[in-house]
Amino acid sequence: MAERRVGRKARVPRPGYALVSVTARDANGFVHHYDDIEAPLGSLRESLAILHLHSEEMDAAHRGEASSSG
Repeated sequence: MAERRVGRKARVPRPGYALVSVTARDANGFVHHYDDIEAPLGSLRESLAILHLHSEEMDAAHRGEASSSG
């Protein structure tokens, strides 16, 4: 049986929601951590799709360039 940390409650999202942890690194190399967010799955999917559409990899793919990752 797995051990649980003392004093920490297991957090479970409501049905149709997800717990999201966000970490972002800016152009200066600073890392920003955000608290867990309970977000509706639909909003999560839309947000990720928007981020993907605006990514540099997507821009490169539309220009016909090879992706730098992989």
